[in-house]
Amino acid sequence: MKKVVVFIGAIVLIIIAVVLTKTISNAPGAHQKSSVLEPLTNESINHMSQAIQIKTETPNDALEFDTTTFLTYRKFLEKSYPLVHKNLPRTIIDSFNYVYEWKGTDTSILPMVLMAHYDVVPVEASAVKLWHAVPYGGEVKEGYIWGRGVLDDKSSMISILEAAEAQLAKGFQPKQTILLCFGADEESSGNGATAVVKYFKSKNRRFDIVVDEGGEISTEEMKDIKRPIASIGVGEKGYVTLILTAQIAGGHSSIPGQTTAIDILSKGLYQLRKKQMPAKLIAPIKTYLERISGYTESFSKKIALSNLWLFEKQVINNLSEAPSTNALVRTTIVPTIVNSGVRDNVIPTFATAYINSRILPGETQKDVYNFVEKTINDTNIKITYYNNYSTLPSPTTDIHSKAFKRVEAVINKIVDDVIVAPMLMVGATDSRNYRDVSDGVINFTPITNAKGYHGIDERMLVTDYQKCINFYSLLIQGSK
Repeated sequence: MKKVVVFIGAIVLIIIAVVLTKTISNAPGAHQKSSVLEPLTNESINHMSQAIQIKTETPNDALEFDTTTFLTYRKFLEKSYPLVHKNLPRTIIDSFNYVYEWKGTDTSILPMVLMAHYDVVPVEASAVKLWHAVPYGGEVKEGYIWGRGVLDDKSSMISILEAAEAQLAKGFQPKQTILLCFGADEESSGNGATAVVKYFKSKNRRFDIVVDEGGEISTEEMKDIKRPIASIGVGEKGYVTLILTAQIAGGHSSIPGQTTAIDILSKGLYQLRKKQMPAKLIAPIKTYLERISGYTESFSKKIALSNLWLFEKQVINNLSEAPSTNALVRTTIVPTIVNSGVRDNVIPTFATAYINSRILPGETQKDVYNFVEKTINDTNIKITYYNNYSTLPSPTTDIHSKAFKRVEAVINKIVDDVIVAPMLMVGATDSRNYRDVSDGVINFTPITNAKGYHGIDERMLVTDYQKCINFYSLLIQGSK
């Protein structure tokens, strides 16, 4: 017995030694200075302001699409970027999706795609009074550019065009062909990007690297890390919506039975919200944690992140506590629409709920369906797929790929002391379509601590706009 105790004690000491060694040796990287950024011109600021003022909202119903506004935006682009429109042939796909081609000198190299979308989500009429700026005013104040779409995603589109126009003015000629691709309906259907990729497939075209909106720079998410973290999106979660329908005889509200359709549905939703799908650390998130682990000022956190082989379960539990990180470790399921009843004195026969799920890589729509069915465990609730849109999780871009390393190198040139790490996109972007034609899809825009996405007071730091233009300029220059 004594030998067993000694043996166990020795094993424990070895584990402690390994943990401490890995933790102490996991030192932060050396400080690094970014390059001097090209200055931001008043003309560039005016262009961004003007772009915001054109109300390119896309409705859910395609029949309500405002073609006049989108034509106005096209004329704005043609006027603001004359060299782009003179030198880069433009292909228009499905009326308002644009592909500009900047021919390179070496056609043996697969092209690069710089992409964005310029449609925006509507501003709620009831929320306008809560804004600190006119939602479509494009105002510049307090160090920010304000307005709907400045972050999502006119910041990318206008920055790409500013960078291209400036390089053309210098007589720059890329070695690698560059395509500028801009979508008009990412916020509604995403059909534009689908049509553009279909067009590329018809031409048998593939791409070396595709850069779209997505990951950003954070200095606020992790208070224990004093350096900025640039999260590069390398893959997207999948998407599915299910409809839950409860049915039971209704009637007059003055003589209610023991159970109603609303009761049945409510119980099912409660069960579904009480239990979550299993959590796990997928490869990009594990790499993200490993890359930031040496920089934390919390020794206990550093121990855990430096030794995921031992503390992975605890790390997953910690990540599960906050909505933003919980979404990185599991497939999420949440009710988004609930409908029932026609009058206040009628007990309804039907009650329905739409539940939206964002699917972790390695899982499928069927996995979500099975989990919902088992968790609710009620034959009175019918479960069906909502056929509006559904997709599996995307493939993941290799962090050792040329595409990832190229973007990583550019980020290091525009941000001091930055930690660059891969990230999983929990939302959907147009670039998910491009994974059929490229193994190098990257989601990143150099915006810091973005404020107001799809909400009140959407705004972007003027200094971030400068970073964006420099980011795309360096990507363009790197094509030579």
